Amino acid sequence: MHEKIKRIDELRADLLSGTDLEAIEARHRAGKLTARERIEKLFDPGTFYEIDLFAKPLETGFTKDKESTRGGGVVVGYGDVNGRPVCVWAQDALEFGGRVGVVHARKIVEVIERALKARIPCIGMIDSEGILVEDVISTPSNYSWDRIMHLQATASGVIPQISLIMGPCKGAAAISAQLGDFVFMVRNGSYACVSPPADRTSMEVSGAAATHFRKTGCCDVLAENDEECIQKARDLLSLLPSNNKDAPPPVDNGDDINREVPELLDIVPANIRKPYRIQKVICAIADNGEFFETKGGWAGNLVVGFARFGGKSTGLIANNPRVLGGCLDVDSADKMARFVRFCDAFSIPLVYLADTPAFLPAIKQERRGIIRHGAKVVFSNSNATTPQMQVYLRKCYGGGNLAMPGNNLGGDIGLLWPTAEVLLMHAEGAVSIIHRKEIAEADDPEKEYQDRLEGFKESGAVENEWEGWSGQDYIHPKETRSKIIKSLRLLEGKESESNFRKHDNMPL
Repeated sequence: MHEKIKRIDELRADLLSGTDLEAIEARHRAGKLTARERIEKLFDPGTFYEIDLFAKPLETGFTKDKESTRGGGVVVGYGDVNGRPVCVWAQDALEFGGRVGVVHARKIVEVIERALKARIPCIGMIDSEGILVEDVISTPSNYSWDRIMHLQATASGVIPQISLIMGPCKGAAAISAQLGDFVFMVRNGSYACVSPPADRTSMEVSGAAATHFRKTGCCDVLAENDEECIQKARDLLSLLPSNNKDAPPPVDNGDDINREVPELLDIVPANIRKPYRIQKVICAIADNGEFFETKGGWAGNLVVGFARFGGKSTGLIANNPRVLGGCLDVDSADKMARFVRFCDAFSIPLVYLADTPAFLPAIKQERRGIIRHGAKVVFSNSNATTPQMQVYLRKCYGGGNLAMPGNNLGGDIGLLWPTAEVLLMHAEGAVSIIHRKEIAEADDPEKEYQDRLEGFKESGAVENEWEGWSGQDYIHPKETRSKIIKSLRLLEGKESESNFRKHDNMPL
Protein backbone atom coordinates (compact mmCIF):
# COMPACT_ATOMS: atom_id res chain seq x y z
CA MET A 1 0.00 0.00 0.00
CA HIS A 2 2.75 2.45 0.96
CA GLU A 3 4.55 1.82 -2.34
CA LYS A 4 1.39 2.51 -4.33
CA ILE A 5 0.70 5.70 -2.37
CA LYS A 6 4.28 6.82 -2.97
CA ARG A 7 4.01 6.11 -6.71
CA ILE A 8 0.77 8.09 -7.01
CA ASP A 9 2.20 10.98 -5.03
CA GLU A 10 5.29 11.10 -7.25
CA LEU A 11 3.17 11.00 -10.41
CA ARG A 12 0.92 13.75 -9.07
CA ALA A 13 3.87 15.96 -8.18
CA ASP A 14 5.40 15.42 -11.61
CA LEU A 15 2.15 16.31 -13.40
CA LEU A 16 1.51 19.39 -11.28
CA SER A 17 5.04 20.77 -11.56
CA GLY A 18 5.23 20.69 -15.36
CA THR A 19 8.29 19.05 -16.83
CA ASP A 20 9.06 21.38 -19.73
CA LEU A 21 10.52 24.32 -17.82
CA GLU A 22 11.88 25.88 -21.01
CA ALA A 23 8.40 25.94 -22.59
CA ILE A 24 6.95 27.48 -19.42
CA GLU A 25 9.61 30.21 -19.40
CA ALA A 26 8.95 30.94 -23.08
CA ARG A 27 5.28 31.30 -22.27
CA HIS A 28 6.05 33.74 -19.48
CA ARG A 29 8.27 35.78 -21.81
CA ALA A 30 5.30 36.04 -24.17
CA GLY A 31 3.24 37.50 -21.32
CA LYS A 32 1.08 34.39 -20.84
CA LEU A 33 0.37 32.20 -17.85
CA THR A 34 0.11 28.43 -17.87
CA ALA A 35 -3.28 26.76 -17.40
CA ARG A 36 -2.66 26.01 -13.72
CA GLU A 37 -1.28 29.48 -13.06
CA ARG A 38 -4.47 30.95 -14.52
CA ILE A 39 -6.56 28.73 -12.29
CA GLU A 40 -4.57 29.70 -9.22
CA LYS A 41 -5.33 33.36 -9.89
CA LEU A 42 -9.03 32.70 -10.46
CA PHE A 43 -9.72 30.84 -7.23
CA ASP A 44 -9.41 31.89 -3.62
CA PRO A 45 -6.03 30.66 -2.29
CA GLY A 46 -5.93 26.99 -1.42
CA THR A 47 -9.48 26.18 -2.53
CA PHE A 48 -8.97 24.64 -5.99
CA TYR A 49 -9.46 20.87 -6.22
CA GLU A 50 -8.35 19.34 -9.51
CA ILE A 51 -10.15 16.25 -10.76
CA ASP A 52 -9.28 13.83 -13.57
CA LEU A 53 -5.61 14.71 -13.22
CA PHE A 54 -4.50 11.20 -14.21
CA ALA A 55 -6.69 10.92 -17.32
CA LYS A 56 -4.57 9.51 -20.14
CA PRO A 57 -5.05 10.36 -23.85
CA LEU A 58 -6.18 7.54 -26.10
CA GLU A 59 -3.50 5.53 -27.86
CA THR A 60 -4.26 5.87 -31.55
CA GLY A 61 -1.27 4.26 -33.22
CA PHE A 62 0.05 7.61 -34.44
CA THR A 63 3.36 9.22 -33.54
CA LYS A 64 1.74 11.46 -30.94
CA ASP A 65 1.34 8.43 -28.67
CA LYS A 66 5.10 8.47 -28.07
CA GLU A 67 4.81 11.84 -26.36
CA SER A 68 1.46 11.28 -24.66
CA THR A 69 1.22 12.47 -21.09
CA ARG A 70 -1.59 12.27 -18.60
CA GLY A 71 -4.14 15.04 -18.31
CA GLY A 72 -5.44 15.16 -21.86
CA GLY A 73 -4.33 18.74 -22.44
CA VAL A 74 -6.93 20.33 -20.15
CA VAL A 75 -7.13 21.05 -16.42
CA VAL A 76 -10.56 20.71 -14.77
CA GLY A 77 -11.86 21.07 -11.24
CA TYR A 78 -13.64 23.33 -8.81
CA GLY A 79 -12.97 25.71 -5.94
CA ASP A 80 -14.14 28.98 -4.40
CA VAL A 81 -14.26 32.41 -6.05
CA ASN A 82 -15.10 35.20 -3.61
CA GLY A 83 -16.10 32.47 -1.16
CA ARG A 84 -18.58 30.73 -3.51
CA PRO A 85 -18.08 27.45 -5.41
CA VAL A 86 -17.26 27.58 -9.14
CA CYS A 87 -16.25 24.93 -11.69
CA VAL A 88 -13.52 25.53 -14.27
CA TRP A 89 -11.84 23.97 -17.27
CA ALA A 90 -8.60 25.41 -18.66
CA GLN A 91 -6.94 24.20 -21.82
CA ASP A 92 -3.22 23.49 -21.45
CA ALA A 93 -1.41 24.88 -24.48
CA LEU A 94 1.80 23.17 -23.35
CA GLU A 95 0.31 19.75 -24.07
CA PHE A 96 -0.45 19.07 -27.75
CA GLY A 97 -1.14 22.80 -28.15
CA GLY A 98 -4.28 22.36 -26.06
CA ARG A 99 -5.88 20.45 -28.94
CA VAL A 100 -9.20 18.80 -28.23
CA GLY A 101 -9.14 15.02 -28.24
CA VAL A 102 -11.56 12.44 -26.86
CA VAL A 103 -10.29 12.50 -23.26
CA HIS A 104 -9.85 16.28 -23.37
CA ALA A 105 -13.48 16.81 -24.42
CA ARG A 106 -14.78 14.20 -21.97
CA LYS A 107 -13.14 16.07 -19.10
CA ILE A 108 -14.77 19.35 -20.16
CA VAL A 109 -18.18 17.69 -20.53
CA GLU A 110 -17.92 16.08 -17.10
CA VAL A 111 -16.97 19.30 -15.31
CA ILE A 112 -19.87 21.18 -16.97
CA GLU A 113 -22.18 18.36 -15.93
CA ARG A 114 -20.92 18.66 -12.36
CA ALA A 115 -21.47 22.42 -12.41
CA LEU A 116 -25.01 21.92 -13.69
CA LYS A 117 -25.83 19.29 -11.06
CA ALA A 118 -24.35 21.44 -8.29
CA ARG A 119 -25.98 24.57 -9.80
CA ILE A 120 -22.81 26.63 -9.69
CA PRO A 121 -21.12 28.83 -12.35
CA CYS A 122 -18.74 27.30 -14.88
CA ILE A 123 -15.72 29.09 -16.35
CA GLY A 124 -13.98 27.93 -19.53
CA MET A 125 -10.43 29.10 -20.30
CA ILE A 126 -9.83 28.61 -24.03
CA ASP A 127 -6.31 28.30 -25.42
CA SER A 128 -6.20 25.67 -28.16
CA GLU A 129 -4.79 25.12 -31.62
CA GLY A 130 -7.88 23.13 -32.61
CA ILE A 131 -8.77 19.44 -32.84
CA LEU A 132 -6.45 16.53 -32.06
CA VAL A 133 -6.76 15.04 -35.53
CA GLU A 134 -5.33 11.64 -34.57
CA ASP A 135 -8.27 11.04 -32.20
CA VAL A 136 -10.82 12.07 -34.81
CA ILE A 137 -9.34 9.75 -37.44
CA SER A 138 -8.97 6.73 -35.19
CA THR A 139 -12.17 6.96 -33.14
CA PRO A 140 -15.45 6.79 -35.11
CA SER A 141 -17.59 8.09 -32.23
CA ASN A 142 -16.09 10.48 -29.71
CA TYR A 143 -16.51 13.41 -27.40
CA SER A 144 -15.78 16.70 -29.10
CA TRP A 145 -17.12 20.24 -29.41
CA ASP A 146 -20.57 19.04 -30.44
CA ARG A 147 -21.10 17.30 -27.10
CA ILE A 148 -19.64 20.26 -25.22
CA MET A 149 -21.88 22.77 -27.00
CA HIS A 150 -25.00 20.66 -26.46
CA LEU A 151 -24.32 20.71 -22.73
CA GLN A 152 -23.59 24.45 -22.77
CA ALA A 153 -26.98 25.05 -24.37
CA THR A 154 -28.61 22.83 -21.73
CA ALA A 155 -26.97 24.83 -18.94
CA SER A 156 -27.89 28.21 -20.46
CA GLY A 157 -30.15 30.18 -18.16
CA VAL A 158 -29.57 27.72 -15.32
CA ILE A 159 -26.01 28.58 -14.28
CA PRO A 160 -23.78 31.49 -15.35
CA GLN A 161 -21.22 30.47 -17.98
CA ILE A 162 -18.20 32.65 -18.75
CA SER A 163 -15.76 32.05 -21.62
CA LEU A 164 -12.23 33.39 -21.19
CA ILE A 165 -10.49 33.32 -24.57
CA MET A 166 -6.82 33.50 -23.59
CA GLY A 167 -5.15 32.17 -26.73
CA PRO A 168 -6.20 30.67 -30.08
CA CYS A 169 -9.92 29.93 -30.43
CA LYS A 170 -10.64 28.42 -33.83
CA GLY A 171 -13.48 26.71 -35.64
CA ALA A 172 -16.07 25.06 -33.41
CA ALA A 173 -14.30 26.43 -30.33
CA ALA A 174 -15.29 29.96 -31.38
CA ILE A 175 -18.95 28.97 -31.54
CA SER A 176 -18.67 27.23 -28.17
CA ALA A 177 -17.18 30.36 -26.62
CA GLN A 178 -20.16 32.40 -27.81
CA LEU A 179 -22.53 30.02 -26.07
CA GLY A 180 -21.21 31.40 -22.80
CA ASP A 181 -23.15 34.23 -21.19
CA PHE A 182 -20.09 36.49 -21.32
CA VAL A 183 -16.92 36.33 -23.41
CA PHE A 184 -13.63 37.80 -22.22
CA MET A 185 -10.59 38.24 -24.47
CA VAL A 186 -6.98 39.34 -23.97
CA ARG A 187 -5.56 42.08 -26.18
CA ASN A 188 -2.62 40.79 -28.26
CA GLY A 189 -2.93 37.41 -26.57
CA SER A 190 -6.09 35.86 -28.00
CA TYR A 191 -8.03 35.63 -31.23
CA ALA A 192 -11.16 33.86 -32.45
CA CYS A 193 -12.19 32.76 -35.95
CA VAL A 194 -14.74 30.26 -37.25
CA SER A 195 -12.90 29.79 -40.56
CA PRO A 196 -9.34 30.92 -39.88
CA PRO A 197 -7.08 31.84 -42.82
CA ALA A 198 -4.09 29.59 -43.47
CA ASP A 199 -1.77 32.48 -42.63
CA ARG A 200 -1.54 32.81 -38.84
CA THR A 201 -0.79 36.53 -39.05
CA SER A 202 -3.97 37.15 -41.05
CA MET A 203 -5.89 34.96 -38.62
CA GLU A 204 -4.73 36.99 -35.64
CA VAL A 205 -5.72 40.22 -37.38
CA SER A 206 -9.16 39.11 -38.59
CA GLY A 207 -10.03 37.50 -35.27
CA ALA A 208 -8.22 39.94 -32.99
CA ALA A 209 -9.62 40.67 -29.56
CA ALA A 210 -9.96 44.38 -30.33
CA THR A 211 -11.89 43.56 -33.51
CA HIS A 212 -14.40 41.44 -31.62
CA PHE A 213 -14.66 44.05 -28.86
CA ARG A 214 -15.32 47.01 -31.16
CA LYS A 215 -16.62 45.65 -34.46
CA THR A 216 -18.41 42.32 -34.08
CA GLY A 217 -19.79 42.45 -30.54
CA CYS A 218 -18.44 38.94 -29.88
CA CYS A 219 -16.32 40.12 -26.93
CA ASP A 220 -17.95 41.45 -23.76
CA VAL A 221 -14.80 42.36 -21.83
CA LEU A 222 -11.36 43.21 -23.23
CA ALA A 223 -8.39 42.76 -20.89
CA GLU A 224 -4.79 43.85 -21.34
CA ASN A 225 -3.27 40.60 -20.01
CA ASP A 226 -4.09 37.27 -18.40
CA GLU A 227 -4.07 38.65 -14.87
CA GLU A 228 -6.52 41.44 -15.67
CA CYS A 229 -8.78 39.06 -17.58
CA ILE A 230 -9.01 36.74 -14.59
CA GLN A 231 -9.53 39.55 -12.08
CA LYS A 232 -12.37 40.97 -14.17
CA ALA A 233 -13.95 37.52 -14.27
CA ARG A 234 -13.80 37.45 -10.47
CA ASP A 235 -15.39 40.91 -10.35
CA LEU A 236 -18.24 39.82 -12.63
CA LEU A 237 -18.88 36.63 -10.68
CA SER A 238 -19.32 38.70 -7.51
CA LEU A 239 -22.27 40.44 -9.19
CA LEU A 240 -24.00 37.28 -10.40
CA PRO A 241 -26.03 34.58 -8.65
CA SER A 242 -24.78 31.00 -8.55
CA ASN A 243 -27.85 29.80 -10.45
CA ASN A 244 -31.31 30.82 -11.63
CA LYS A 245 -32.91 29.95 -8.28
CA ASP A 246 -30.40 31.94 -6.27
CA ALA A 247 -29.82 35.68 -5.85
CA PRO A 248 -26.58 37.63 -6.20
CA PRO A 249 -24.93 37.96 -2.79
CA PRO A 250 -25.75 41.33 -1.13
CA VAL A 251 -22.79 43.46 -0.11
CA ASP A 252 -22.59 45.91 2.77
CA ASN A 253 -20.45 48.51 1.01
CA GLY A 254 -21.21 51.43 3.32
CA ASP A 255 -22.76 53.69 0.68
CA ASP A 256 -25.75 55.55 2.15
CA ILE A 257 -28.98 54.52 0.42
CA ASN A 258 -30.30 58.06 0.93
CA ARG A 259 -27.24 59.72 -0.56
CA GLU A 260 -28.13 62.66 -2.77
CA VAL A 261 -26.38 63.19 -6.09
CA PRO A 262 -26.49 66.95 -6.85
CA GLU A 263 -23.66 66.61 -9.39
CA LEU A 264 -26.15 65.10 -11.84
CA LEU A 265 -27.34 68.66 -12.56
CA ASP A 266 -23.87 69.41 -13.92
CA ILE A 267 -23.39 66.08 -15.73
CA VAL A 268 -26.65 66.15 -17.73
CA PRO A 269 -27.30 69.35 -19.73
CA ALA A 270 -30.89 70.60 -19.68
CA ASN A 271 -30.61 71.23 -23.43
CA ILE A 272 -31.63 67.92 -25.00
CA ARG A 273 -29.35 68.55 -27.98
CA LYS A 274 -26.18 68.59 -25.88
CA PRO A 275 -24.40 65.24 -25.42
CA TYR A 276 -22.88 63.71 -22.30
CA ARG A 277 -21.48 60.33 -21.23
CA ILE A 278 -24.16 58.25 -19.56
CA GLN A 279 -21.46 56.27 -17.72
CA LYS A 280 -20.89 59.37 -15.57
CA VAL A 281 -24.54 59.28 -14.52
CA ILE A 282 -24.36 55.58 -13.69
CA CYS A 283 -21.19 55.92 -11.64
CA ALA A 284 -22.68 58.87 -9.76
CA ILE A 285 -25.77 56.96 -8.63
CA ALA A 286 -24.34 53.42 -8.17
CA ASP A 287 -22.92 52.17 -4.89
CA ASN A 288 -19.42 53.59 -4.44
CA GLY A 289 -19.37 54.66 -8.10
CA GLU A 290 -18.70 51.09 -9.26
CA PHE A 291 -20.06 49.95 -12.63
CA PHE A 292 -19.13 46.76 -14.51
CA GLU A 293 -19.83 47.54 -18.17
CA THR A 294 -20.15 44.75 -20.73
CA LYS A 295 -19.72 45.11 -24.51
CA GLY A 296 -18.39 48.58 -23.83
CA GLY A 297 -16.56 48.84 -27.14
CA TRP A 298 -19.50 47.87 -29.37
CA ALA A 299 -22.72 49.78 -30.07
CA GLY A 300 -21.64 52.62 -27.80
CA ASN A 301 -24.97 54.42 -28.23
CA LEU A 302 -26.33 51.98 -25.64
CA VAL A 303 -24.61 51.12 -22.36
CA VAL A 304 -25.29 47.91 -20.42
CA GLY A 305 -23.71 46.40 -17.34
CA PHE A 306 -24.01 45.72 -13.64
CA ALA A 307 -23.94 47.92 -10.55
CA ARG A 308 -25.14 47.67 -6.98
CA PHE A 309 -27.89 49.76 -5.42
CA GLY A 310 -28.20 49.43 -1.67
CA GLY A 311 -25.71 46.55 -1.83
CA LYS A 312 -27.78 44.52 -4.32
CA SER A 313 -26.76 43.68 -7.86
CA THR A 314 -28.76 45.35 -10.64
CA GLY A 315 -28.62 45.37 -14.43
CA LEU A 316 -28.33 48.81 -16.07
CA ILE A 317 -29.51 49.67 -19.59
CA ALA A 318 -28.92 53.26 -20.64
CA ASN A 319 -28.99 55.35 -23.81
CA ASN A 320 -25.72 57.19 -24.40
CA PRO A 321 -26.22 60.63 -26.02
CA ARG A 322 -22.46 60.83 -26.55
CA VAL A 323 -22.75 58.36 -29.47
CA LEU A 324 -25.29 58.86 -32.28
CA GLY A 325 -27.18 61.19 -29.96
CA GLY A 326 -28.42 58.12 -28.08
CA CYS A 327 -30.31 56.80 -31.11
CA LEU A 328 -31.00 53.07 -31.17
CA ASP A 329 -29.82 50.97 -34.12
CA VAL A 330 -29.45 47.34 -35.21
CA ASP A 331 -26.41 46.61 -33.03
CA SER A 332 -27.69 48.34 -29.90
CA ALA A 333 -30.99 46.47 -30.27
CA ASP A 334 -29.11 43.15 -30.23
CA LYS A 335 -27.04 44.36 -27.31
CA MET A 336 -30.10 45.26 -25.27
CA ALA A 337 -32.09 42.12 -26.06
CA ARG A 338 -29.20 39.84 -25.12
CA PHE A 339 -28.62 41.63 -21.81
CA VAL A 340 -32.30 41.73 -20.88
CA ARG A 341 -32.67 38.01 -21.45
CA PHE A 342 -29.65 37.21 -19.31
CA CYS A 343 -30.84 39.36 -16.41
CA ASP A 344 -34.36 37.97 -16.68
CA ALA A 345 -33.09 34.36 -16.70
CA PHE A 346 -31.34 34.99 -13.39
CA SER A 347 -33.96 37.35 -11.89
CA ILE A 348 -31.59 40.31 -11.75
CA PRO A 349 -33.65 43.55 -11.62
CA LEU A 350 -33.28 46.01 -14.49
CA VAL A 351 -33.02 49.79 -14.39
CA TYR A 352 -33.41 51.67 -17.69
CA LEU A 353 -32.03 55.22 -18.01
CA ALA A 354 -33.86 56.72 -20.97
CA ASP A 355 -32.55 59.54 -23.14
CA THR A 356 -33.11 58.65 -26.80
CA PRO A 357 -34.66 60.24 -29.89
CA ALA A 358 -35.82 56.74 -31.00
CA PHE A 359 -34.44 54.36 -33.64
CA LEU A 360 -31.95 55.72 -36.12
CA PRO A 361 -33.71 56.79 -39.35
CA ALA A 362 -31.38 55.56 -42.08
CA ILE A 363 -31.68 53.51 -45.27
CA LYS A 364 -28.67 51.43 -44.25
CA GLN A 365 -30.37 50.52 -40.99
CA GLU A 366 -33.57 49.55 -42.76
CA ARG A 367 -31.61 47.31 -45.12
CA ARG A 368 -29.87 45.64 -42.18
CA GLY A 369 -33.26 44.72 -40.76
CA ILE A 370 -33.89 47.26 -38.04
CA ILE A 371 -37.55 46.21 -38.00
CA ARG A 372 -36.61 42.67 -37.00
CA HIS A 373 -33.95 43.81 -34.53
CA GLY A 374 -36.29 46.37 -32.99
CA ALA A 375 -38.93 43.67 -32.57
CA LYS A 376 -36.31 41.60 -30.73
CA VAL A 377 -35.94 44.36 -28.13
CA VAL A 378 -39.69 44.74 -27.62
CA PHE A 379 -40.08 40.97 -27.37
CA SER A 380 -37.30 40.63 -24.78
CA ASN A 381 -38.59 43.45 -22.59
CA SER A 382 -42.20 42.29 -22.79
CA ASN A 383 -41.36 38.71 -21.83
CA ALA A 384 -39.10 39.66 -18.94
CA THR A 385 -40.61 38.98 -15.53
CA THR A 386 -37.76 40.38 -13.45
CA PRO A 387 -38.39 43.84 -11.87
CA GLN A 388 -38.06 46.61 -14.47
CA MET A 389 -38.04 50.32 -13.76
CA GLN A 390 -37.39 53.34 -15.94
CA VAL A 391 -35.86 56.71 -15.20
CA TYR A 392 -36.59 59.25 -17.95
CA LEU A 393 -33.74 61.75 -17.90
CA ARG A 394 -34.56 63.86 -20.94
CA LYS A 395 -36.06 62.78 -24.25
CA CYS A 396 -37.75 59.51 -25.10
CA TYR A 397 -39.54 59.78 -28.44
CA GLY A 398 -41.36 57.40 -30.74
CA GLY A 399 -39.80 53.95 -30.91
CA GLY A 400 -37.63 54.85 -27.95
CA ASN A 401 -40.73 54.29 -25.81
CA LEU A 402 -40.89 50.74 -27.15
CA ALA A 403 -37.23 49.96 -26.49
CA MET A 404 -37.04 51.62 -23.06
CA PRO A 405 -40.22 49.91 -21.89
CA GLY A 406 -42.98 51.85 -20.19
CA ASN A 407 -45.78 50.40 -18.11
CA ASN A 408 -47.54 48.83 -21.08
CA LEU A 409 -44.46 46.87 -22.18
CA GLY A 410 -43.41 45.22 -18.93
CA GLY A 411 -42.14 48.22 -17.01
CA ASP A 412 -43.13 48.36 -13.33
CA ILE A 413 -42.28 51.91 -12.21
CA GLY A 414 -41.44 55.04 -14.18
CA LEU A 415 -39.66 58.06 -12.67
CA LEU A 416 -39.38 61.38 -14.51
CA TRP A 417 -36.83 64.13 -14.27
CA PRO A 418 -38.24 67.65 -14.81
CA THR A 419 -36.44 67.70 -18.18
CA ALA A 420 -38.16 64.53 -19.41
CA GLU A 421 -40.09 64.60 -22.67
CA VAL A 422 -41.88 61.30 -23.32
CA LEU A 423 -43.70 61.79 -26.61
CA LEU A 424 -44.48 60.31 -29.98
CA MET A 425 -41.98 62.86 -31.26
CA HIS A 426 -40.26 65.99 -30.00
CA ALA A 427 -42.35 69.14 -29.70
CA GLU A 428 -40.62 70.85 -32.64
CA GLY A 429 -41.42 67.96 -34.95
CA ALA A 430 -45.00 67.74 -33.75
CA VAL A 431 -45.62 71.45 -34.36
CA SER A 432 -44.02 71.24 -37.82
CA ILE A 433 -46.52 68.52 -38.78
CA ILE A 434 -49.68 69.67 -36.99
CA HIS A 435 -49.39 73.31 -38.05
CA ARG A 436 -47.62 72.79 -41.36
CA LYS A 437 -50.29 74.64 -43.38
CA GLU A 438 -50.51 77.63 -41.03
CA ILE A 439 -46.72 78.01 -40.91
CA ALA A 440 -46.38 77.77 -44.70
CA GLU A 441 -49.08 80.40 -45.31
CA ALA A 442 -47.87 82.88 -42.66
CA ASP A 443 -46.19 86.16 -43.65
CA ASP A 444 -43.36 85.28 -41.27
CA PRO A 445 -43.12 81.46 -41.18
CA GLU A 446 -40.34 81.44 -38.58
CA LYS A 447 -42.29 83.65 -36.16
CA GLU A 448 -45.44 81.61 -36.76
CA TYR A 449 -43.51 78.41 -36.03
CA GLN A 450 -42.06 79.79 -32.78
CA ASP A 451 -45.47 81.05 -31.63
CA ARG A 452 -47.09 77.70 -32.39
CA LEU A 453 -44.26 75.88 -30.61
CA GLU A 454 -44.58 78.03 -27.50
CA GLY A 455 -48.33 77.55 -27.51
CA PHE A 456 -47.97 73.80 -27.88
CA LYS A 457 -45.66 73.59 -24.88
CA GLU A 458 -47.82 75.89 -22.75
CA SER A 459 -50.95 73.89 -23.58
CA GLY A 460 -49.72 71.12 -21.31
CA ALA A 461 -49.71 68.52 -24.08
CA VAL A 462 -46.22 67.37 -23.11
CA GLU A 463 -46.97 67.20 -19.39
CA ASN A 464 -50.25 65.37 -19.95
CA GLU A 465 -48.41 62.73 -21.93
CA TRP A 466 -45.92 62.31 -19.09
CA GLU A 467 -48.55 62.01 -16.41
CA GLY A 468 -50.95 59.86 -18.37
CA TRP A 469 -48.70 57.06 -19.57
CA SER A 470 -45.10 56.87 -18.49
CA GLY A 471 -44.37 58.12 -15.01
CA GLN A 472 -45.52 57.53 -11.48
CA ASP A 473 -43.51 60.38 -10.00
CA TYR A 474 -41.50 63.46 -10.85
CA ILE A 475 -38.19 63.45 -9.00
CA HIS A 476 -35.39 65.91 -8.47
CA PRO A 477 -32.29 64.57 -10.26
CA LYS A 478 -30.33 64.55 -6.99
CA GLU A 479 -32.86 62.03 -5.61
CA THR A 480 -32.33 59.54 -8.44
CA ARG A 481 -30.21 57.10 -6.44
CA SER A 482 -32.47 56.97 -3.38
CA LYS A 483 -35.63 56.68 -5.49
CA ILE A 484 -34.18 53.79 -7.50
CA ILE A 485 -33.29 51.93 -4.30
CA LYS A 486 -36.75 52.49 -2.81
CA SER A 487 -38.45 51.33 -6.01
CA LEU A 488 -36.31 48.21 -6.27
CA ARG A 489 -37.13 47.31 -2.67
CA LEU A 490 -40.83 47.59 -3.49
CA LEU A 491 -40.36 45.23 -6.45
CA GLU A 492 -38.27 42.59 -4.66
CA GLY A 493 -41.23 40.30 -4.18
CA LYS A 494 -42.47 40.59 -7.76
CA GLU A 495 -43.87 37.34 -9.15
CA SER A 496 -45.20 36.71 -12.63
CA GLU A 497 -46.67 33.47 -13.86
CA SER A 498 -45.70 32.73 -17.44
CA ASN A 499 -48.16 31.34 -19.96
CA PHE A 500 -48.01 27.62 -20.60
CA ARG A 501 -45.81 27.03 -23.62
CA LYS A 502 -42.77 25.05 -24.57
CA HIS A 503 -40.83 28.22 -25.41
CA ASP A 504 -41.36 31.54 -27.15
CA ASN A 505 -40.52 32.32 -30.77
CA MET A 506 -38.38 35.41 -30.47
CA PRO A 507 -37.67 37.26 -33.76
CA LEU A 508 -33.96 36.48 -34.06
